[in-house]
Amino acid sequence: METDPTLDDAPDIPWPVCRRALRTGPLRRASWPRRVPAVAVDLVLHLFVATEVAMVVDLTVGVAFVVTLVATYLAVSFGHRVFLQRWWGATIGRLLAGLRCADPRTGRRPTLGRLAVGWLYGVAVGIAVVLP
Repeated sequence: METDPTLDDAPDIPWPVCRRALRTGPLRRASWPRRVPAVAVDLVLHLFVATEVAMVVDLTVGVAFVVTLVATYLAVSFGHRVFLQRWWGATIGRLLAGLRCADPRTGRRPTLGRLAVGWLYGVAVGIAVVLP
């Protein structure tokens, strides 16, 4: 399967693509209207689990609560975006949006290493956006 060379801006990061595109032809990134709700579902899921765990650890909003919240969010996010995505081929949000994750060079499901690099890239971009 060939990839669209105009979309090859980050060849090491797996792409979200439409499920049927994996069977029918060249890979193209999924459109923003399909990707944004998928990411939103995943972010809310990660935040919900992290908040529940942090509330069990410490009900008062203090240092322990914030540290637990951030650590749990990162752990849940990593497990969901790397391990479950490798196993299912998509996160829960992507499954609901009808998307799959594909390696842009091969068209196959990405390896754990590629998914981990993609997750680290997302964390780095998130930190860069939050910091001034």
